[in-house]
Amino acid sequence: MSDTSREPKTVAFATSCWERDWKQILFDSDYLAKKQIANHHFPFAEKILVINNVKNPSLVLKAAEERIQEGVLTRVLIADEVAPLLLASFGLKREEFQPGPDAAQYASVNPDWIYYNALGPLAAIYGAKSDYLLYLTGDVRLDQPVDWVGKAIGLMEDEPRYKVANLLWNRKKKEAKVESFEKKRGFYVSDKGFSDQLFLIKRADFFAPIYREIREDAAHFPRGDVFEKRVFSAMRNRGWLRLTYAKGSYTHENM
Repeated sequence: MSDTSREPKTVAFATSCWERDWKQILFDSDYLAKKQIANHHFPFAEKILVINNVKNPSLVLKAAEERIQEGVLTRVLIADEVAPLLLASFGLKREEFQPGPDAAQYASVNPDWIYYNALGPLAAIYGAKSDYLLYLTGDVRLDQPVDWVGKAIGLMEDEPRYKVANLLWNRKKKEAKVESFEKKRGFYVSDKGFSDQLFLIKRADFFAPIYREIREDAAHFPRGDVFEKRVFSAMRNRGWLRLTYAKGSYTHENM
């Protein structure tokens, strides 16, 4: 059972934007404030935007600062500015982010694409200050409210093997169930799988040099040495487990 008397954990919300989605995130009045943040029904200690791979960072920063003044965001990180420090902290080099043999099947996939794909979530992990981090890519939203973050943290605090939690992806409950080996308090439990689209983690576990452990059984991740392939490998190496909430879903649409 959960210990309700223990000190509450702080949680940071973070999302990242790039050239094709920053206007959607920062200028749509409902998208960031409601569909990305409020619909999680959780009092986030931080609300962070990572500005990642945009043509005019100062223009995006100006729009983001307006959201800070409104209280929608609390802080902005410019990925390129923190990149040298975070790469050193995680023991990574930019040249290690390489496309895979299937990269030609996807538009615009090159070493820069692989690098910036990882830089967004790595910057959020590096820059957040809270106990936990909920990260969403910029093209992920919640169309309906889901009260799940506190429930996930309760399980993760009770069982140290539970290291990642997420919602269903695009309402694919059957797929999540098939990938799991048991169900615990409304969550499917899986010993493999990870998605960078939406994840809740205890930040201390992932603020570590664990991102170079690419396994052969991670070859099913497309495009190359992407962030989710690296996390999948680290989790498998340590026996970490994934939780998927069965009663709520996010929507992912490529932008």
